[in-house]
Amino acid sequence: LFCDSREKQTQAKMSSHNLTRKTEDVIQAKSSVGPGVMASMCEAIHTVIDEQMSNQIVAAVSIQSLKKTQHGGDTLKHFQKIFKSAYNSSTDLVISNKIQEISQRIKHLFIMIDEITGDDSGVEFLNTITTELKKYQRFFNTKIIVADASIVDKNVIEQHLKDNSPEPDKIFFRKASSTGVPLSWEEFSFKKQNAILINANSYPAKALDVGYRLVIHSQKFVEDRLKPEQDDLVKKLDSEIIQDINRLCLESEGQLLVYIQNKKRLAELIAKLQQKREKFEKYQDYIEVHANISDRDKQEIQKYQNTVKIIFMTSSGSRGLSFPRVKHILVDIPHFQVENNLMEIIQVIYRGRGDRLLDTQDKQLIFYLAERVTYYDDNSQELSLQESILSILNILLILKAAVMTRIRGVGVIGRENYLIIPIGGKSVSAAGETFSYQIANLLRELKQESKRRHSDIRLKDTYKQLQQLVSQTDFCIYPHPNNPQTSYLSLQQSLEKEFIPRISQGFHQLLDWENIATGYLAGSLVIIPIKNQKLEENYKIELNKLLTLSSSLKFNLTTIKDNSSYPENLRFATRHGLELIEKLTEQNDKTQHLEQYSQRVDQYYALPLFSFLSRQEMETYFHQQEETEDKMFRDILDIYIRYLYAVGNILPLGNQYANFPFVIFRSY
Repeated sequence: LFCDSREKQTQAKMSSHNLTRKTEDVIQAKSSVGPGVMASMCEAIHTVIDEQMSNQIVAAVSIQSLKKTQHGGDTLKHFQKIFKSAYNSSTDLVISNKIQEISQRIKHLFIMIDEITGDDSGVEFLNTITTELKKYQRFFNTKIIVADASIVDKNVIEQHLKDNSPEPDKIFFRKASSTGVPLSWEEFSFKKQNAILINANSYPAKALDVGYRLVIHSQKFVEDRLKPEQDDLVKKLDSEIIQDINRLCLESEGQLLVYIQNKKRLAELIAKLQQKREKFEKYQDYIEVHANISDRDKQEIQKYQNTVKIIFMTSSGSRGLSFPRVKHILVDIPHFQVENNLMEIIQVIYRGRGDRLLDTQDKQLIFYLAERVTYYDDNSQELSLQESILSILNILLILKAAVMTRIRGVGVIGRENYLIIPIGGKSVSAAGETFSYQIANLLRELKQESKRRHSDIRLKDTYKQLQQLVSQTDFCIYPHPNNPQTSYLSLQQSLEKEFIPRISQGFHQLLDWENIATGYLAGSLVIIPIKNQKLEENYKIELNKLLTLSSSLKFNLTTIKDNSSYPENLRFATRHGLELIEKLTEQNDKTQHLEQYSQRVDQYYALPLFSFLSRQEMETYFHQQEETEDKMFRDILDIYIRYLYAVGNILPLGNQYANFPFVIFRSY
C-alpha cells in the first residue's frame, strides 16, 4: 500500500489473532510470525522497479529491523526480493540478462548506514549487506556509506566493524600520531575492498567554554542505615543544576539544553522548577524530549522547539534532533554504563547546532558529577576521600579527552595526544516474539510510563491489574528425546540429599552423577540454554480474578490505546492485553488456562547459584516475606541479567515465586 504523504492517515484498527480457544477453559497462544519491516520494504521497492513507477528510489529502514531468524539466517535475506524478477533463489544466482535490463534504467545502488554504533545490530547489518551487494556490483555502481561521528580512526574501523561477534560497550584508546586535523581523508582497504575514511572534526561555535560542577559527600559507614544520603546527594546536585538554569535564563538570550539520562529524575527536576517559579509551563517555557513521547508531544515539540527557553532531554530522545538556538548545554554524568553513556554525552553536545549566526558565537558546556565517599573509621576518612577524588579526576580526564577527540581529532592527557573513542556494543536479537513475551513488553511499557507520570493513577492500576491476572504460572521444560538430560530444576531438590553423602565417600563419586544439562556460571548465576527443548507455559486465571479485574482492565487498556497523549509504543502494545481480555471473557463461568509452547534457539533460564544450597531458606522467604514494590527479587534478577547480556523481555510475568527465584529470557 502506497500512501500520499501529504494526506493525513487515519490510525489503523489494532487487531491481532495470536490466541485460539482449545476448550471451554483452555486458550492456546499461537506462534505465528507475519512479514516484518524488512520484508515489506523490500517487496515495496521491487514493486516500484518491476512496474517501472520510478527509476529514482529512496527507502529507509531502522537497522533495528535486522533480526536473526529461527533457522540461523537473518531478515536481510529479504534484500533479494528487491530484484526477485532477476534472481534465481534456488541456485542463489543473479539472472544476467534480466538484471542488465534493470541496470540500464537504474545505474546506482547506494546503501547508507547512519549512526552505525548507535544500535548494537549496526555492525551485523553492515556485514550482511556487504555480502548481499557483492552479487550486484558487476551490474550497478554500488557504494556503502557508513556515517558515524564516533568512528574517527582507521584502526577503530578495522577492529570494530570487520568482526560481527557479540561484544559489550567499550572505549578504544591509543596514542595519536598527529595533533589533529580539522578535515582529512585517507584511503585504505576494508574487507578486501577499496575504502575512504573522511574525518570532519569540528564544533558549531566560535569558542566553547567548558565548566564542571562537582558534589562530593563524605559519610561514615553505618550498617543498619538505609540510603537517605544518596537522596541528599542527588538533591544537592539538582540544586546546582537549578541554580545554573535560573542564572542562565536571566543572563542569556539563547536556549538551554539540560541532559539527564534518568527519566524519573528528569521529571522530578522539572517539578522542582515548577515549585520554585511562579510560571513554568510546558510548551511555553520548556519541552521534554525522551523515548516515550507521544505523537501529540512530537508535533508540539516541532511547533515550539525554537520558542521555549529550556529543552530537557534523555539520550533516547537525542538522536537525530537539533535545536539551533541552544547556546548552553548542561550535562549530568551518569555513574552507570560509563562506556555507553560517554558515547551518548558526545552525541548530546552536538544537539545545539543549525543556526548560522549562533554557530559563530561562543557557547557553554557544563558537566555535573556527584560522588559519595564512604569511610569505615576516622583513620580512613582522608584516604577514602583521596581515592574518590582520584576516581572523579579519571572520569573527567576520559570525558574531556573523548570530547576533544570528537571536536579536534585528538584529546590531550598530560603532554600526550590520545584518541579516546567510546563505542557501542555488538549484538543482534532474534525475530518473532511469543504472546507471553508480548504481554511482558506491555507490562514493561506500563511500568516505565507510570514511573514517569506519577500522577497518572490509571497506568499504575492497569499495570497491577494485568500482572495480577497473569501472575500464576507453571513452566515445564521438555528435554530433547535424543539427548535426555537432568534439569537443574529437578537437580535442585536432589542435590542437598545426595551431594553431601556422595562427597563424604570421595569427590570421585560425583563422576557417576546422571547426565546434567549444560549450564554456565556468570557471577552468582547459573545460566542454562534450552534451545533444543520445548518450553511450556501454563497461566491459570482464576474465575474470581477474571470477574473482578476484566471489566476495569479492558476499560483502562482501551482508554490508553485511544489516548494520543500516551507514547506510541505503549498504545501499540495494548492490543495484546485487549486480545487476552477478549478471549478470556468469552467464557465467564470457568477458571481459564492460557497455554503456550515455544522452542527458540536463543532461549535460556537462569537461577541464583545459592538457591541450590539454601533451598529451604528460600522457600521460607517466598512463603512468608511480603516483598515491597521497589524490592522485588524478580526485579533484582532482571537487572542482573540485563547487566550481563543484551536481552529482550524477561519471564515470568509475575513477581511472586513459589519456591525459588528464576528468570527465562532470550539473548541471541
